[in-house]
Amino acid sequence: MKKLATRELIKHINCCLQDIRQLGKSLKKIGKRVTPDILGFYGELIVWRELETIFSLKGYFIKPGEGQTRADFILAKNGKEIKIEVKSSRLKEEWFGRGYGYAINVKKCKRHAKAFVKHPKKGKVFGDFCYFDYLITILISEDLQKHELYIFPREIIKQHERELRNKSKRFSSATHRIIFLEKPSKTKDITNFDRILKIKKQNYLNAWHLIRGGKSKLHDE
Repeated sequence: MKKLATRELIKHINCCLQDIRQLGKSLKKIGKRVTPDILGFYGELIVWRELETIFSLKGYFIKPGEGQTRADFILAKNGKEIKIEVKSSRLKEEWFGRGYGYAINVKKCKRHAKAFVKHPKKGKVFGDFCYFDYLITILISEDLQKHELYIFPREIIKQHERELRNKSKRFSSATHRIIFLEKPSKTKDITNFDRILKIKKQNYLNAWHLIRGGKSKLHDE
């Protein structure tokens, strides 16, 4: 399929976003809301629009991930690729309290020697996070009208891998998780990383400069 011009592509993405928002309004009238898979797709469309807006003018070719890529989006330029993983969440009332929660999985590594993490329910899962270079998390309002977008380099996820290990039945299919706390509960599963992120999440808000080689400010004191 021929790639659309950036302006035309963004126009169509905006139409899709509007259609999903309208679906949300219609579902609300019958006491339902968009399903998690639709919410996830909605978040991916938001990221796709932003990637096209910001990076196409810088000479990058943006393509949705498929087949063996395993990441949600690929930014390609001069023979090099940047892999983007996208996670979306609405406000939740969960074991950690009130906030936004995202399930993250290690995947079998195709580039490095094997590494492993021990999943609390599924035994040893061999893999790592090399299938993405950046993780983008989206906080989406219940009515889908508002969102906040946060960008994390993979190095941050690797550095805090132990603190991000999943211990909750809520994310029973995931090896790891990342949480944006609003009102934490008293559970012991909340880690120091979770607490720091609550205070310093603004360092990652719309932090597109990180994709161009910037460094994390999470632990700047």
